[in-house]
Amino acid sequence: MSVGSTEREFMKGCLACELMDGTREVPGGTVAEDEHWAVDHCLGPFGVGAFVLKTKEHRDSLWTMTDGEAATAGPFLRRLSQAIIDALGAERVYVTVWVDAPPHHMHFVVWPRYPGEPKASQLEARRREEGMPDWDAMADAARRVRERLERE
Repeated sequence: MSVGSTEREFMKGCLACELMDGTREVPGGTVAEDEHWAVDHCLGPFGVGAFVLKTKEHRDSLWTMTDGEAATAGPFLRRLSQAIIDALGAERVYVTVWVDAPPHHMHFVVWPRYPGEPKASQLEARRREEGMPDWDAMADAARRVRERLERE
């Protein structure tokens, strides 16, 4: 799909598309969305309360985002980060960007560090060892963050 297109292209076999479409389930469902972005709980080893802010369109890099996507990414990340702090009691929130495998979607992984946990590099290694968190705990975190975002 070309940059600037407004009609969303669904691609079978694309995990991001299937999660947004409801073909595949994500813990707690969609947490928030606007015309360019969707947020749901991360399905990887980033811990309970890690969320993915992803483009609704296929994008292979930051520089292929539309002006609308670029303009709303920062405010969306700010709101989501604050909601993770407020709703889940995180001490710090980290953001990483993933665009690794076709079909591409920009994925900002927004993940928390809770009080008493090690700093980012040690925490990331520990969480990778632990693997994906409990489904119900992720769904509960999604619910709490959604409720916090809805109060704005």
